[in-house]
Amino acid sequence: MKDNEKLYKVYHRNYKSIEELYDDLSDVVINIGFENNKIIIHYNSDILGIEPCRWGYYTYLNGKKEGYEWEDQDIYFYALEFVHEQRKDLTVFEMNDTSIVHITDDGITYFDEFGRNHFISFADCSINGPTASCVAERDATKWYFKFYSSSISIKFMFRSLFVFKNKKSVLLGGRLKRFKTLQKLITDSGYTTYDLS
Repeated sequence: MKDNEKLYKVYHRNYKSIEELYDDLSDVVINIGFENNKIIIHYNSDILGIEPCRWGYYTYLNGKKEGYEWEDQDIYFYALEFVHEQRKDLTVFEMNDTSIVHITDDGITYFDEFGRNHFISFADCSINGPTASCVAERDATKWYFKFYSSSISIKFMFRSLFVFKNKKSVLLGGRLKRFKTLQKLITDSGYTTYDLS
């Protein structure tokens, strides 16, 4: 099945059972199990439980019920986002640069679309980079930084912001200013980036 056919299937999926949802998720998610009519996904120290309900699916994060009821395609993408760094078919995960909330000498903290924080370690990236100090590649013509994380490369895309400005973001200003600010903060931390421009 071609990639666009798979995507069409996911967006228009009406699962007849939770087993069908499990089959789709187990194709792309590591550390997934099915027991007592419930999908269990382990991610680091967190456990996501998914069980069917009358109109869709309930989710449980670390045993506590979350306040949402999910439809078929929404629960599929929620589960993928929950484990985005462990997906089997994913080598690069794209985020907007406005999701960066904190930069220290140790690395970058960013949030996903569900508001959860994730951390990119510069030390980890430098192990996977072409040199001992290089943590990412950058391209000023395509407006991105791609970090050499060990599990999956995280790619921050710098897009022009017309109306939306994320108040959580540590990078402020226009696209060029945000791009240069990130480059300077990495350099100030004692690391480098590889220029592809």
